[in-house]
Amino acid sequence: MTAVNISLQFEQAIEAFESADIDCRLAILWQTYDTLGQAFAAIAPVALFSQAVQQLISQIQQVDCCDRVSILHDILAGADTRFADAYRTLNINMKLAFWHRLFYLMPASRIPLATCQKGTESTQALLARLTTMGLNERLHFLRRVVA
Repeated sequence: MTAVNISLQFEQAIEAFESADIDCRLAILWQTYDTLGQAFAAIAPVALFSQAVQQLISQIQQVDCCDRVSILHDILAGADTRFADAYRTLNINMKLAFWHRLFYLMPASRIPLATCQKGTESTQALLARLTTMGLNERLHFLRRVVA
């Protein structure tokens, strides 16, 4: 019975993420990766150094700083852009590595955290749920939302 409730709560967290606005999704991803810290690097070291991931990040870094967040919006929204297309070609581990490397290189000031923290009740519930997730559950969450 408990496993069903936990699964339902987890699925609700996924649904809350998917229904959040793009800025909030970006902030939630950043916050989740920030709390994982170096644990992620130990889990998927090969994907972190993938040439495809490095190439995509390098291309994004060549774009004006003001346009980078817009590119990330496009990727999260599944827009039909060259960056989103390149992202779609990555496997799940490379997608996880992409966000990890990107957030490592990108200053938090570029991520709209405050807007998300003042978000809807659903967003607030998601942020609270993320703080109670263990490492494995957070990784499972990330796998689902970046796919």
